[in-house]
Amino acid sequence: MLEDKTILVTGATSGIGLAVSRTLLDAGAAIVAVGRNIERLEHLRASASTKVKSIAFDLTHYSEYSDRFRDMGKIDGLVYSAGVTDNNPLRFFSIERYRQVVEINQTAPIALVSELAKLSAFNPSSSIVLLSSILGPRIGMKGTAAYAGTKAALTAFAKVMALELANKLIRVNCVSPGMVNTELIRNQTQVSDDALKADMQRYPLGKRFAEPSEIASVVRFLMSSESSFITGADIVVDGGYSIQ
Repeated sequence: MLEDKTILVTGATSGIGLAVSRTLLDAGAAIVAVGRNIERLEHLRASASTKVKSIAFDLTHYSEYSDRFRDMGKIDGLVYSAGVTDNNPLRFFSIERYRQVVEINQTAPIALVSELAKLSAFNPSSSIVLLSSILGPRIGMKGTAAYAGTKAALTAFAKVMALELANKLIRVNCVSPGMVNTELIRNQTQVSDDALKADMQRYPLGKRFAEPSEIASVVRFLMSSESSFITGADIVVDGGYSIQ
């Protein structure tokens, strides 16, 4: 499906980003994996031989973008999956923590797309996918103003960038999951198992969270020619949670 395609994936070594990397590789694509964990990057690269090129890099180092990506070569797509979550309620609001969330979740994706466009890194008919969330664009949750705001911003970015890049036949879309059964969720200690199970009951389609592979399959579709006339869209993958 994606043979002869090269796709840049940020946040490529954990959670949804790792599932996306593996799914794209299984579909025949080569990937350029970007992440901060060198050991995980090497493990991903070793698992796919020549199909993976890795770039160990902190995406908040904006001044280094040109040097890092200038010699990468042409790509056929970008999946921006890097991101952080944080509980930062108004009563205890920390501007430092707010800025950290905004830097990686909101500023970095638009800065990266801008830099890659300036470098003419995208082949014609490329596809860009930004990993957003139902939290922000669709629903609210106490204590998550910074995170929700950044995810809402991504859906707005996608619409504007889709228009700006349409003349080059480059598509830009968002994928917005609800809760996903990632390592982060399985290993967290702030919420009890009973609370997680109760939350799962609020998902009409199966009373469960999504699996990372279910998000990755939607990304694969948006990377393929099967989605050739879709741009500026926000595809919700939440088992019916946000339509209630």
